[in-house]
Amino acid sequence: MIKIEKNPFKWPLPVIAMILMWCTDLFFNLPSFLLIPDDMPPFTPFTNYHSDLGNFMTLNRRNFANSFIGAQFYNTGQVWMGLTIILFAGGLYFLYTEKKLQKYLVIIGQVFGILAGIALVMNGIFSEDTGEPHSFWSMVIFASIIGAELFINIGILLNPKFKKFIAYFGFATMAMSAILLFLYLPPALNYFMEFIAIYIAETWITLLALNIFYNEVWKKESKEI
Repeated sequence: MIKIEKNPFKWPLPVIAMILMWCTDLFFNLPSFLLIPDDMPPFTPFTNYHSDLGNFMTLNRRNFANSFIGAQFYNTGQVWMGLTIILFAGGLYFLYTEKKLQKYLVIIGQVFGILAGIALVMNGIFSEDTGEPHSFWSMVIFASIIGAELFINIGILLNPKFKKFIAYFGFATMAMSAILLFLYLPPALNYFMEFIAIYIAETWITLLALNIFYNEVWKKESKEI
């Protein structure tokens, strides 16, 4: 029987970051959604941007504003999410190989990933009701995701220890962000695509973290028995 290390603080940093990422959705985004005032229009992926949950000062173009506490939950969660993405990207040295090109590609991807994390933090500080600052950092988020996933997924393809389907899934995630950033879409489709882009990116992070867990914890523990 394989005995997996029970102390999560000894697990690889990307795995810890992935767990914290999902905790953000559970402990910040979900309460924010539940605290929407009863007199607001229904919040749906076809009528709202994800960041509408952080709007608490004025009604936006979608005639939506969250409660003050609900918006604070969301914006705090954005800051927390940004920090987890910085931890995740910084810990991707597990993808390095002895091939210099592969290592440099991953490093470039890490830089973009850290930038995406910083942009998420700023997105929480400059909530939706601030207008232009929020829009700017939102664009930086999706542009950084494109850069991060382009280089990191090429690095995955060049590393035999990682499942290739994770890279292909990552390229699909990158495509979602590119569509949002560069194409004009009807409002309902644009809102929906943003939700898809966010959660497909979180799924990619999860798959990559699980592969790292398998390589660095599961396989090593099994070899020691």
